Amino acid sequence: MNIAIIGCGYIGSETAALWKNQGHFVTATTRRSERLNDLSKCAQKTAILKGDDPELLAPLIANHEAILVSIAADSPDQYESAYLHTAQTFRHLSLEMNMPRHLIYTSSTSVYGDQRGLWVDETSPLSDQDPQTAILIETEKTYLSLAELGWNICILRLAEIYGPGRELSKRVRGLQDQALSGSGERYTNMIHKTDCALAIDYALKHDLEGIFNLADDDHPTRKELYDQIAHQFHYRTPTWDHHLPVMHSSNKRVSNHKIKAAGFSLRYPHRVLE
Repeated sequence: MNIAIIGCGYIGSETAALWKNQGHFVTATTRRSERLNDLSKCAQKTAILKGDDPELLAPLIANHEAILVSIAADSPDQYESAYLHTAQTFRHLSLEMNMPRHLIYTSSTSVYGDQRGLWVDETSPLSDQDPQTAILIETEKTYLSLAELGWNICILRLAEIYGPGRELSKRVRGLQDQALSGSGERYTNMIHKTDCALAIDYALKHDLEGIFNLADDDHPTRKELYDQIAHQFHYRTPTWDHHLPVMHSSNKRVSNHKIKAAGFSLRYPHRVLE
């Protein structure tokens, strides 16, 4: 199968390598020319692409049966161009080209907003509490609208990603001498890098359609998680200050029941304290 990956970063590169090893022909795109050499190691073809450029995007749609959109905006002011404009360009081209494809889009569980520690699943109401989240919600709606044109659309809402290069131990080690905001009593929702790639691959192989959360089974509070890591690696336990503004304002527990009911098994269902 010919597969294009739009935005081949932390997750896209992992998925590209997986698909290449399976014998698929993978085209990996990036906005930055300095990444082309690295991407050539995990994909047969590389290209510079801005997702909202119709002249560059149209050939990718025409020549690939499946497309993974795993774009990451570099800053909040780029959310609209990186996420929504790319989705709108797909919508525009799909109307012109009449070439339905299988598209997987990696979204974020941030669309649920702050639920005061309650559980959320794919049927829970969304919260456009800030401009960036509102853009993510509108982006999802735009991609889902492609189903009306015959496209197979799967949206994976990813929790906070960790793994090689984003080890939790390195994070806590760097926080030993800092006062963290709040009390640390808000729940964490995380997913390992490997499980992100495996879930994307599973969605493609099994023609999953619709929206699926992707989070592991564990939901310790941030304080519990950081204390556990500090104990395991013999770091000083981070301190918390109620007087500082709370950085992790969203408090919820993300259910992964739907994707597991669809047959997907997490390789790392429990938090890896690496």
